[in-house]
Amino acid sequence: MPPIDKQAHFWWGWAIAATAYQLGLVVAVLVAATLGAAKEIWDRNGHGTPDVKDAIATAVGGLAGAIAGALVTSLVH
Repeated sequence: MPPIDKQAHFWWGWAIAATAYQLGLVVAVLVAATLGAAKEIWDRNGHGTPDVKDAIATAVGGLAGAIAGALVTSLVH
């Protein structure tokens, strides 16, 4: 099981993309990945501990959230 921090990044990415999915699948993934990268840049500027794997976990969660949005949408329509 991944460390709890990576799990948190994954689920934040999932939540961001699932929320942004109404803008489109690609946009939702890009929003999650961009916010994940921005968080790590923020950390690198003295506000935390930067980790590329955190950004990746957020982006992967974003992809999962966008896919979940697509699946739910296809079941509803």
